[in-house]
Amino acid sequence: MWSDSLKIGVDKIDEQHEMLFSKVHQLLDELLDTGEYPKEKIISTILFLKDYAVTHFQDEEAYQLAIDDDNYLKHKKMHENFIATVLKEEEKMVASDFAYKDVSEFTGTLIAWLTYHVSGVDQQIGKAAETPAENESNADIICDCFRNVISSMLNINKDSIVKTEKHNETFKNSVTTKHSFTHVIKGYVVFDFSASLTNKLVYGLDETANEANEENEIGDFEKSFLMQISTMIIENVYRRLNVEEYELNEAEIIITEKDETQPNERVSFDTGIGIVEVGLAII
Repeated sequence: MWSDSLKIGVDKIDEQHEMLFSKVHQLLDELLDTGEYPKEKIISTILFLKDYAVTHFQDEEAYQLAIDDDNYLKHKKMHENFIATVLKEEEKMVASDFAYKDVSEFTGTLIAWLTYHVSGVDQQIGKAAETPAENESNADIICDCFRNVISSMLNINKDSIVKTEKHNETFKNSVTTKHSFTHVIKGYVVFDFSASLTNKLVYGLDETANEANEENEIGDFEKSFLMQISTMIIENVYRRLNVEEYELNEAEIIITEKDETQPNERVSFDTGIGIVEVGLAII
């Protein structure tokens, strides 16, 4: 999961990132353990991650302030949103005595967020803030933010994710995430991930897990992973539109065959490991 390509060139932050990846990898291994559910080990790892992440965020933000980083406030907002998510998930796990389902959902969310944040957002520390292009439509912004997030997750150039008119991808048992916009944009967007692409995207981050789960049915871990990816795309959209206050609670996820009629405006993207269809219902 961790590689030197993720370094930003600040030793303290890079060391903390590597530690976070190591502990998240440990949590995933514990979760996928085929033996008895190691609840106490998982609780210990989750508590460590929560405390360590807060310390890391403080150090990262202090560094951004020290170099007068233009992205500081938006970056801090992302940290605050994620801490709120972690605390909410922790409450749910405590209430269920760390049930496997709740821990799976938390782990999927954590891995997706950390991977994108380190491989995408943190790479922009100290660089000029992104500004919207002139005459860029809301649909264009959504599609571009989709490509930004997916390319960071796959560690590939954004330009290698291209629109395609024709494909043979099957969407039986695909995962559909749907987000309703709450600010500036009216309408909603859906992202359709095929089952095969989902496994490649999720477990491509871990070769051992990929071999063990290549043909697995989509479960709570994978669904929460994809929901977090979709949520990060929406966050990117709001940041691109310079929306400082926004809500991310109008979302749902289902496993279904792709609905060709809802919404009627669709764009297919070839990610290199499979097709994702973006459906737009923008008023």
